[in-house]
Amino acid sequence: MSRTEHSKSNPYKWEYSGVDKRSLSSLEDFLPEKVFDAHAHIYRVEDLGLGDSQASLWTGGGKDASIRSWHEQVAPLFPNATLEGGLFFPAPLPRAEILPANRYLMRELDQHPASRGLAVVTPGLRPEDLAEVLSHPQVIGLKPYHVYSAEKPTPQSSISGFFPEHWWRWAHEHQGVVMMHIVKDDALMDRGNVNEIRRMCTEYPGMRLVLAHAGRSFHAPHAAGMKAIADLENVWFDMSGVCESAPMESVMEYFGPQKLLWGSDFPVSSLRGRAVTVGDGFFWMDAQSCNWNRSHGSPVLVGIESLRALRQACRRMSLSASDISGIFYGNVLRMLTLAPKRTSEGQDLYKKAKQRIPGGVQLLSKRPENMAPGHWPPYFSRAKGCTVWDMDGNRYEDFSTNAVGSCLLGYAHDAVNQAVMRRVQWGNMCSLNPPEEVALAEELCNIHPWAEQVRFVRGGGEACAVAVRIARATTGRTKVAVCGYHGWQDWYLAANLGGQDALKGHLLPGLEPAGVPGELRGTTITFRYNDLEGFRKVMNQHGDELAAIVMEPCRGVDPVPGFLEEIRRETRRRGCLLVFDEITVGWRLGFGGAHLRYAVEPDMAVFAKALGNGYPIGAIIGTRAAMDGAHGSFISSTYWTEGLGPVAALAVLQAMRETDVPDHVRQVGMQVQQAWLSHANQLGLRVKVGGFPSLSTLSFDYPEAEMLRTLFTQQMLQRGFLAGAAFYPTLAHTDSIVGSYTGALGEVFEKMAKAIEAGNIRQLLQGEVAKSGFARLI
Repeated sequence: MSRTEHSKSNPYKWEYSGVDKRSLSSLEDFLPEKVFDAHAHIYRVEDLGLGDSQASLWTGGGKDASIRSWHEQVAPLFPNATLEGGLFFPAPLPRAEILPANRYLMRELDQHPASRGLAVVTPGLRPEDLAEVLSHPQVIGLKPYHVYSAEKPTPQSSISGFFPEHWWRWAHEHQGVVMMHIVKDDALMDRGNVNEIRRMCTEYPGMRLVLAHAGRSFHAPHAAGMKAIADLENVWFDMSGVCESAPMESVMEYFGPQKLLWGSDFPVSSLRGRAVTVGDGFFWMDAQSCNWNRSHGSPVLVGIESLRALRQACRRMSLSASDISGIFYGNVLRMLTLAPKRTSEGQDLYKKAKQRIPGGVQLLSKRPENMAPGHWPPYFSRAKGCTVWDMDGNRYEDFSTNAVGSCLLGYAHDAVNQAVMRRVQWGNMCSLNPPEEVALAEELCNIHPWAEQVRFVRGGGEACAVAVRIARATTGRTKVAVCGYHGWQDWYLAANLGGQDALKGHLLPGLEPAGVPGELRGTTITFRYNDLEGFRKVMNQHGDELAAIVMEPCRGVDPVPGFLEEIRRETRRRGCLLVFDEITVGWRLGFGGAHLRYAVEPDMAVFAKALGNGYPIGAIIGTRAAMDGAHGSFISSTYWTEGLGPVAALAVLQAMRETDVPDHVRQVGMQVQQAWLSHANQLGLRVKVGGFPSLSTLSFDYPEAEMLRTLFTQQMLQRGFLAGAAFYPTLAHTDSIVGSYTGALGEVFEKMAKAIEAGNIRQLLQGEVAKSGFARLI
């Protein structure tokens, strides 16, 4: 149909043009196989109270807009898919007859058992007034609308103006769905709207709130307001009628794709035009507001425009096929509880992993058996800030090690992600080198004036291995003395080749040097932190043979006066290099690392973990003399030349300059340590609290310590917290999140104290006790 022909016909008639069909063909590779519509209107025109008004969208399909009509109009949007059903409700027009409209809904649902419905409600009605429709087995919630508000003009109404408390209470008591079209000029950027949503969702957690039209983000910038409610678990969004990708991207960013539902907004989906962001608001382009004959193209249906926007959002957010399928089908079924709740997807996958992956995981510290066997979630689907979602949809606040200390800024830090995504879009790997590695080398040397040269790797263990290789090449010596944990490589585990567990106390007992060549025996010697006599003994026996002393400048406590200074003096006197391992402690105690705090300059220092905030990067910095061996020793790897690591590190350093991260994590750690002690003292629970506040440790001073640690973790999991024997705070831990944790902590400590008193710890524990060392799993 040409533009001229269309202007002469009924502009509101529900029909597909040739342009519509061609546009849909371009979407075929995106469209799903199954669809459940999360937002659609059905009604009889006679119930709408339109009177003798002229033709409109609501009359474009004849006298009835039934579920059959919906199917006829929506099915062409998905030529290769099955419409499994929908969530239907009457058209909430100002003069609509509520009771007849709801009865029509019931009759239609009776003929379509796979679908569900929402009853239209007004502030003046009470649940008893709508007892008939609310008792219908397929009516699972409510549809309020601002046109029924007593507050005028209604587009500026508060939420309570058209959906008062008694309806929130009903939805909570019946686990009902509420389809909410918020209003006011600023939608989710309006503080009043946000406050009402937060209060109602918190006080009535049984209710499931769907914020229609992506929180009415027809003005795309309003979608930024989603961040203020992102912690609410009982909130979903449909994207019905939205024709721009940004609001959908915001849902994905703040809530995850699992909280986004496809909706047609039928019959709005059959309107020809689209909603666009204009100035500080939005504008609906349709036959009434636009002269299509003056356009440079033919308009298509809103349903098509909305699908285009969704495809763009999915591409920009790199959604998987499974994510997209969920938006069209699975998410709404889970929200409506029509699909079985996932309860063991993660645990089932881990059972498979242990058969395919020796050890089950790639990092010993992430073995679920070390925390709470059978309970600790093995895998995550999403992480943001200090919040983690597992594969079964459970949400946790992370009060454990926050990715073993690697995400000091919090998970998925916005500025870091933005920098990384820019490099991803432009390519992160090719036959040339990333220029960002030069910029990062300059930055690290500026931060550490004693350092002159830098080499990069992509992890902490290999950073230490490279540092040792360089030290051996520079000095021409073989032996290394260590104090602390420095990775898994042969040079380090060689300390355990002597028949004794020499590394016990540096990490954990039982690290068998299986696979480490016996010829390395005697090449790695250990001494303990703050043990000057032990250090002197090592130097007296091996000092002239040592290539390097590799040690953490600190870990759980400050060095005793003179400890680091004597090591520095002695290494210089003996001609061996001092290498500070800042992989874990670096950046937590001070910008640039702990050794700057103690004013002791090493020959080399190694960084990883927090330097990339979750992106792989490791750095070895050193004086020109110390790094000289790197010129003659072959140290080379393909993936050390990709661009994401350096880009991430540069963004991390910038973020750390803008915020005093060490002070923040110290304050958070102090709050948590104080909570551990105060709750324990009040309850008579014997605990040991140690470490710097930014690397806090907790243990239970009882013979059944490991059983109690496991019980603590299980109980905190039940309350929505990942927690164990260590807490590494991040910039993302806020006072409110810490307050929630300390509240749950009090409940759990009280339960544990009672169990200890009653002698029934074992009965309270569910399953096995957590493992505390390295051991074969199968």
